Amino acid sequence: MPLPIPTLLLGEMFFDYTVGQLWIGTANGNQLVALGNSAGGGNAGRGVYGLQTATISLTSAQLLALSVTPVQLLPAPGAGLYYWPIAYAMDYTFGGIAYSVTGHTQDCFITYGNPPAAATNELVVYNWASATTGIIDAALSCLFQGVCGNGLVTTSIANNAPLVFSAPNAVTLGNGTLKITLTYLTLPV
Repeated sequence: MPLPIPTLLLGEMFFDYTVGQLWIGTANGNQLVALGNSAGGGNAGRGVYGLQTATISLTSAQLLALSVTPVQLLPAPGAGLYYWPIAYAMDYTFGGIAYSVTGHTQDCFITYGNPPAAATNELVVYNWASATTGIIDAALSCLFQGVCGNGLVTTSIANNAPLVFSAPNAVTLGNGTLKITLTYLTLPV
């Protein structure tokens, strides 16, 4: 027997373990999310897509050029749709030479569309050169994971925008690689 579904606030999730259903609070009320890896699933008529995971591997050359050439993590989802990233993991493989980050901003970003000109399109801001949690200048392989949103100001829904990974300041010297794994939903606007 299914559990009673509470009224969810925007972004809240409720998993009914008795029937294996995930509900998420949206601007239009509670929405049932199909749990599976294929877009559409049994709920395609309602415009809700299953929980999805994407893994993107960045080479050392891409990391060295990241400040001038952002990397697209997910292509634009299509008209009338937007991505709702839930969580991410950054898996850094040390290549023998540590990277160095210059400049006062040592953050990397996952954004809706182009790299951030303002906080309105930032989904993740991560200080990847932090002394305690940084990965880009680490002298060993490591993993960092987190929840998308990071307590930032609520973003405007970015209709049909890709998800992009960028860093405003160049990294130099290193030769490691970075794998980013995103867990996300594709929802209707």
